[in-house]
Amino acid sequence: MGKRTPPLTNKEDYLRNHLFNDLRWLLHAATEWSIQRQLELNIVGYNVQVYAMDSAFLHARALFEFFVQPTGGNYYSVEQFVGAPLTSSDYKDDKTGWKGPLHAHLMHAQDRSKPRKLQSPDGPKDLNEMPVYFAHEILRLWKEFEQELGKSNKPQDQKLQALAREKRGEAIDGAQCVVDSEVARQHAKAKNQSLKPVFIFS
Repeated sequence: MGKRTPPLTNKEDYLRNHLFNDLRWLLHAATEWSIQRQLELNIVGYNVQVYAMDSAFLHARALFEFFVQPTGGNYYSVEQFVGAPLTSSDYKDDKTGWKGPLHAHLMHAQDRSKPRKLQSPDGPKDLNEMPVYFAHEILRLWKEFEQELGKSNKPQDQKLQALAREKRGEAIDGAQCVVDSEVARQHAKAKNQSLKPVFIFS
């Protein structure tokens, strides 16, 4: 572990206050991005879709690192909770995975004139079309995290599983508030559109 990742002594606090923070803002941002995409407002100076996309990418990258990478000098890993990183072929595959483009184009001023398409359940997509796909994959990993915690016989791990499930539900409820916000409803009403939830708790 590096200086930024001292031994993780309070896992409950980390999950409740730090890991949840990334999940919450990822789902909020991905939902806002989806709403803006649906509404197609095209208001000059109102670039909320871009801001939401950037926020979704930032929080998705942090959570992908947590779930599928071993602990590094700058971040913790799920291995400290369940023993080993989880697997996401969508994110980690070297040739077609999301990791390279997400890291390069989010963190660096790369030439973006010929970006590589990323694989999605709906076919190849540009990086700027991926916020909701990233969020769904993070939710899948989060649920797997819950399941792995539940396999333990330790009372502390059982408690962490219940907390992780609670926080997933809270993040999804918060994302629904984005859909139901007064601003979103006003714009949808003006365009005679119906906005639907982006994420469902299951």
